Amino acid sequence: MKNSFKIFLSLLLCFVVFGTSSITHASDTSSTAPKVITDNEYAQLQSSYNKLIDHANANDIPLGLTFDIFTKEYLATGYDSVNEYTNVYYNMLKEVPKNTEVHTDSVILTSKGNPFSWHYNTGTSLPRKANYSKYNLLNVCQPGDVIYEANGGFGITGHIAIVEGKFYDATQNQYYIRVIEANQHGVCRGVLDDDRVDTQRDYIYRVTSATAENKNNAVEFCKSQFGKPYILDFAKHTSADTKSWYCSELVWAAYMREGINIETQYWLNEPGVSPRDISRSDKVTLININK
Repeated sequence: MKNSFKIFLSLLLCFVVFGTSSITHASDTSSTAPKVITDNEYAQLQSSYNKLIDHANANDIPLGLTFDIFTKEYLATGYDSVNEYTNVYYNMLKEVPKNTEVHTDSVILTSKGNPFSWHYNTGTSLPRKANYSKYNLLNVCQPGDVIYEANGGFGITGHIAIVEGKFYDATQNQYYIRVIEANQHGVCRGVLDDDRVDTQRDYIYRVTSATAENKNNAVEFCKSQFGKPYILDFAKHTSADTKSWYCSELVWAAYMREGINIETQYWLNEPGVSPRDISRSDKVTLININK
């Protein structure tokens, strides 16, 4: 009964939040018409969704997913077929222990489910030239800024990272933006550039009331957690001794330790600290990255 209530609550929150959130992205200027679902696809989605929920329940995995969100994300993320889209969920659930609630930003993927790999887990080097021809990232991004990726988490839920700063790479002979994030590699460094912004639909948020010291401390806390694993759960830890993190929990904890709660405080919160909860918070301000 307890698990059933948790599932119902997750579904309700996801439905209401998804249906009421709307933001305009810097690159959302395409004139491409939205995909139109056919009657056959709709029937496939219904069948696939029911089987997916049955599978999750049979394995004691509370999956907070409504059919409405399941359908809308299929239309938004560009998968070639319902089977291809649904298999992303099945592959994710294979890795989830029983009785673990699913927080689906576990893997950083493009809108079609393929790893956008070079930008992630780069360490302190720049593995290839970063692209800064379109946006003003190098002049706009500041240490402590929060990156929200709408196409993170299988292109389904979103992803959160924090800007470490602007660095120079002698090999590539260029400055670049480095971020810290918790993903399938654990807590690690990555690179933010225009290509990642466009592919992952990135938004840059600044913690409005944070001082320079708050931001520096938040970044240093995240750096102190390097190497810790990513675990799917809805925990809300803040201790430096925490054994594992998920993406939004890490960045939320970094600012919570500074006395700033960057999670939205409305009753519409998703379980845990979700990426969308942070993107909707009134404690952060969306930064214009256009030139």
